[in-house]
Amino acid sequence: MNYRRPPAVLAAELDLYIASYGSSVRDMDKKVAATPAPDGLIDLTHGDTRAFTPPDSAQIDFDEAVRDNTEAYSAYRGSSTVRAILAPRAATLLQRPVDPAHEIILTPGTQGGLFTALSALVAPGVVVAFPSREYFMDERITAYLGATSHRIPLHQDDNGVIIIEDSDLETATRAGVSGVVLSHPNNPTGGVYARESLERLAAWVVATDIWAVVDQLYCRLIFAGHEYVQLGALSGMASRTITLIGPSKTESMSGYRVGAAIGPSEVVESMEQVISFAALRTGGYAQHTLRHWMDGDEQWLKRRTDAHQAIRDSLVDRLRAIPGVHVSTPAGSSYVFPDCSATQWAQTRGDNDDFALIVDLKRAGVLVSPGFQFGQDGRGHFRINFSQNVTRLERACDIIERTLTDH
Repeated sequence: MNYRRPPAVLAAELDLYIASYGSSVRDMDKKVAATPAPDGLIDLTHGDTRAFTPPDSAQIDFDEAVRDNTEAYSAYRGSSTVRAILAPRAATLLQRPVDPAHEIILTPGTQGGLFTALSALVAPGVVVAFPSREYFMDERITAYLGATSHRIPLHQDDNGVIIIEDSDLETATRAGVSGVVLSHPNNPTGGVYARESLERLAAWVVATDIWAVVDQLYCRLIFAGHEYVQLGALSGMASRTITLIGPSKTESMSGYRVGAAIGPSEVVESMEQVISFAALRTGGYAQHTLRHWMDGDEQWLKRRTDAHQAIRDSLVDRLRAIPGVHVSTPAGSSYVFPDCSATQWAQTRGDNDDFALIVDLKRAGVLVSPGFQFGQDGRGHFRINFSQNVTRLERACDIIERTLTDH
């Protein structure tokens, strides 16, 4: 067969990065994957679900759904039973009413929710705004759907607080954006948006009559001293915001591939149509693992948050002790995004190439997520998911330190 990749797939490879890196994002990803690694490679690109296990209720509810065997085939938007159970908890979390029949849809993980939401909102030729450092799939999905991206500068202080400037929003308006996509807390930096910044963003969205998609996968993992503001609860935003939530990260339930999206009924209806094309529905049995999600688990959540905050503090101290490394303390999530552009490694190489750094680290025994995946403003950075076994993370830090200093 003389196969040629269709234009949509080619667009998602992000050839626009060739000017900066000499390769598309897809080609760099493939080169990192092909780089040989020693035995015992420590993978810090995702959380360790053995170090932090899912709540017992997830397996109990899944097994019960299998035994009951009545909802292998649910409605395309998900089991009405599960949506009815989840809606009041989602309403409490999001600080806005949620209609279980019309405003909530169960998705194949939050990733599936992201693709489904953007497919329901984005048309070829439109412009979509993202922060300058943002979840690595946002720009790829937008390109796949035939749209272009506009990056809004992300200003984050050392304490993990993100500020949005009026001038940056004005520039986005002139670029003709149709919507904005952001993760909150931010992936990859772990930053949390200041209240005044989200209020400024909300006022801009309403004034320019656009939509917003906010990925809140880590919105329950917020560290002490930080306020978390719900974008969809701000004035005028409930009818314009699609909020993505799920238990994949904080609750370590990624393997169940289930999440939820809450938004305006007309958008949810279009999302249901997209899911019916791609997968018919989220896995019928997996949907029922949401039955006890966020159900009186305050003490469990506190223990998990405290454990991650202790790891965060130790890791940030360790990274800041490496000459030339700058890192903002995450305000939430399990991500940290160190800037290594002033390290001995970078100075010896004479460039600021995070792709080369990730290759060197993998060969040394640690796999991290390269900065280029999160936007060109990520150059010189890499992302660590610190939801890990502490001993393994300490070994990884030893390798990272040697790689950045032994040049």
